[in-house]
Amino acid sequence: MVQSTDLLSIIEQQKINTFFQPIVGAHGQSIYAYEALSRGPADSLYCSPVHLFEEAKRQQQLFALEAVCRGRAIENFTRQKLEGKLFLNVSPETLLQSDHQRGLTLELLQHNNLRPEQVVIEITEHSPTHDYALMRHAVEHYQGEGFSIAIDDLGAGYSSLRLWSELKPEYVKIDRHFVSGIESDKVKRDFVRSIMEIAKAVNSQVIAEGIETRQEFEVLSDIGVDFLQGYYFARPHPQPVRELSKSTQLVWKQIKESKDMCKDDGQIGRLKIEIPPVQPDTLVDEVVDIFDKNEHWFSLPVVSAGIPVGMIKRSKLLQKLSKAFGRDLYSKKPVSQIMDVEFMAVEHHIRMEKVSQQVTQRNRSRLEEDFVIVENGYYSGIGQVIDLLKMITEMQLKSAQNSNPLTGLPGNVLIQEHIDHLIASKSDFVTCYFDLDNFKPYNDQYGYAKGDEILLAVSKLLQTHCRNSLDFVGHVGGDDFVVVFQNPDWQAQVQSMLNDFSRARKDFYNDSHISDGGIWAEDRFGEKRFFGLMSISVAAIDSDSANFSSAKELASRLSHIKHEAKHAKGNSLVAQLAGSVVNLFTEGCAA
Repeated sequence: MVQSTDLLSIIEQQKINTFFQPIVGAHGQSIYAYEALSRGPADSLYCSPVHLFEEAKRQQQLFALEAVCRGRAIENFTRQKLEGKLFLNVSPETLLQSDHQRGLTLELLQHNNLRPEQVVIEITEHSPTHDYALMRHAVEHYQGEGFSIAIDDLGAGYSSLRLWSELKPEYVKIDRHFVSGIESDKVKRDFVRSIMEIAKAVNSQVIAEGIETRQEFEVLSDIGVDFLQGYYFARPHPQPVRELSKSTQLVWKQIKESKDMCKDDGQIGRLKIEIPPVQPDTLVDEVVDIFDKNEHWFSLPVVSAGIPVGMIKRSKLLQKLSKAFGRDLYSKKPVSQIMDVEFMAVEHHIRMEKVSQQVTQRNRSRLEEDFVIVENGYYSGIGQVIDLLKMITEMQLKSAQNSNPLTGLPGNVLIQEHIDHLIASKSDFVTCYFDLDNFKPYNDQYGYAKGDEILLAVSKLLQTHCRNSLDFVGHVGGDDFVVVFQNPDWQAQVQSMLNDFSRARKDFYNDSHISDGGIWAEDRFGEKRFFGLMSISVAAIDSDSANFSSAKELASRLSHIKHEAKHAKGNSLVAQLAGSVVNLFTEGCAA
């Protein structure tokens, strides 16, 4: 058995080796931070961090060991002049240790000329946590000193989701289980997308760790994870890399080009004007010179450490300076004293329609003010309201030109653009083609006005059973509709829609036709024959079934599946899922 004196000797003599692993910013090709990883002496059992920290916990030396690890990490980080943030691992249990020393980390930083905002405290949960009050205490302790907080191994811990909801950390790390092989596991991709949605709602940033392959890198970049970490970029090392390898940068360039090709023109980032920002300590005189040289700039962003903190508006600045003694009062002052701290900032991926709504909700006196465009919270550029209005008008005109005049739904051009975008971005989706059966004889019997009522009713039903944020409803023309689902519950939604249609169609027939179960009308050859009540045949295909390169290819395959669906009487749903064509739903045509 290892003697306790061995561990005490390591702590007393500070025989700790610090390894650093880079955390890469997904918004650019640079290193955002380094995580400090501690190891014991290379020639001992405690070289393994698992053995080292387990033994320290057993001997109630956890805080003493972590204090040494923190000191060595900060010292080595500073000595090597590494850029970016420093992630330090901390066990919440250390706050219960009798030898816990409040303010130790802050003292270590001050001794090494580091600021708290450069450091992220990464809370690592190695055992079940039931004392949430303790965890909140840990977070409040460090946040009170100016540190950011990260939660490690999200999805793998005993209570990580509850910790996230209660602690609201600035960063969360997705456990490597959900990263490994993500390119071939739809469940893992869906899990990460869900985490990203939650993170946006609670203002956390997501770090995916354990990335080992290019495929994992590509998928996570496409999903939009904020930061990336793993052997693919660099292994932990006492003297870590300071920039990404050429091969990694090349892959990043290829991913960016691919995204640009399928970029949604509706994103506000398209309107970005790259106006260089000024710092809070920039003098007012310098800002006046900048405005004089750039007469088309109406405002200047004030940015600190990459984060926008204020705006200088040309009109307000000139108003201040034009008053009596204005120049004497303000010209030599820093802009931080006169900047407007209330300004509108939007993420670059937000759709223009949503930004337009935010603009119109502002106070009338501020309607025409510029807004800041950011990427993951970092300054990216300036947006002008006049450009936004022009683009919204163009989009509305294009939508009107390519929409069905009866239902107002997107027509063929917009449907194809949407599917092509999803294919190019490698998104998961299901395309459903809705075809009304026996619509023509109904139209002939009841007239075009009643036929239009049917088409409007179907369009409303489709929209009712779709999620606006996920799904896309289009009207191909006549009695043909398309819905592109990204909602995983699409099958239940289709069946529910078909059931609702069965109930609603009774209102469009007279009593005799309802009792007969249909109508007599001429077919395409001029022969009288019996046609049942209207029904809907649905053909569906998922994005995993074939390697489609375009919407046209997908439509060709859908037409074959539609023939299968129309063989069934009444409402039906036939789908090609994972390569196999199956009949998922059939309903008799009886009313």
